[in-house]
Amino acid sequence: MPRLFALALVLAGSTGCDSSDRPGGTGGSGGGEAGTLSVQAYLYTAEGAGYTLLEPGAELELWAAPQGGHWARIGARVGGLGTDTAELVGRLFDPTTDALIVEADRTAPMVTTKDDPSLKQPDPLDMYNVVHLPLCPGEGGRGLDGESYRLEVQVTELYGNFSTGSVSLPVVPSCQQPAGPAQDYCACECGSDYLPGKCGGPTNG
Repeated sequence: MPRLFALALVLAGSTGCDSSDRPGGTGGSGGGEAGTLSVQAYLYTAEGAGYTLLEPGAELELWAAPQGGHWARIGARVGGLGTDTAELVGRLFDPTTDALIVEADRTAPMVTTKDDPSLKQPDPLDMYNVVHLPLCPGEGGRGLDGESYRLEVQVTELYGNFSTGSVSLPVVPSCQQPAGPAQDYCACECGSDYLPGKCGGPTNG
């Protein structure tokens, strides 16, 4: 009997929880059915400077990260978002095989865009609000610099209806550093048939 009585107390306590007491995000409207978000892919350019729209066939900057390697910084403009927080997922595929090359995600604070109040984007004041796709060095083979790949950006609303949407488009990863050792190093590290130690350092190409 004591065990049954204890079990009854546990069940009674679990059914008495109010979901409204659970922590949530900001700006959410709560329940309802999930919808479909409209998503445009954007390249993050610099802190505070904003974004550049990625159209089919656009060059995707291979950014030299302070910690090493070359990355793509991916944001999005989103329509239909009902909260101020979203999860962004970036994926790069090899269009010749449809194989997934790399995937990364970011939970981001979303702010209204200045030119269209119906759209939101990751707050551009901090580059860590966007997806950082680690592209180079890779595993050799085809290489990335100057080659066409398929970029997919998926956005999911958090702390609300969990609506989701995505966009997919061809892009061309590109070393855009000024001519010199840094560009040579990028072209080597992001080129075909990369091997560790092949490229030396970023200052000697």
